[in-house]
Amino acid sequence: MSRKVTNALGAIGNTPIVKLNKVVPEHAADVWVKLEGGNPTGSYKDRMALTMIEGAEARGELKPGMTVVEYTGGSTGSGLAFVCAVKGYDFHVISSDAFAKEKLDTMRAFGANLEVIHSPSGQIDSVLIQHMIDRAKELATRDDYFFTDQLNNADIIKGFEKMGQEILEQIEKPIDAFTCSVGTAGALMGV
Repeated sequence: MSRKVTNALGAIGNTPIVKLNKVVPEHAADVWVKLEGGNPTGSYKDRMALTMIEGAEARGELKPGMTVVEYTGGSTGSGLAFVCAVKGYDFHVISSDAFAKEKLDTMRAFGANLEVIHSPSGQIDSVLIQHMIDRAKELATRDDYFFTDQLNNADIIKGFEKMGQEILEQIEKPIDAFTCSVGTAGALMGV
């Protein structure tokens, strides 16, 4: 069944769940896959981007005219760039040339001000990530900036709680196990 939304942010969430019938042996467990690629940027991180922005707005930490800043190499940045574009916020993203060009291009396509930190080795390591974090923290000292701080932002869990609720409603029976990849761990905690 198709759904109608009043703006692009309404397209986040309510993704389908599909039962795997061919991959799982007969009389084995029922295995379902949540198709989060149906979110606007193709990632479940759209959920956390929206809740970080809306949480900050609700607390009065993020106001019209402010710039959102975050360090990221990928899907979080794409999600934040999308949400900021729809809501009318400037988005200053700190990233690196060590991350996928497609992710950087996606953030730019949504209008993000992309600050790229060069990785001399071309690799992602703790020194590079700390440099990105430090740059975001430096910008966040400005009064006209709001730092979403994805690794320390409790709002991310709220976005994934919605995903967990969707799964419960879609499966309509007890769930014995849940698996997901772990980055910020927000999805695992929220679901």
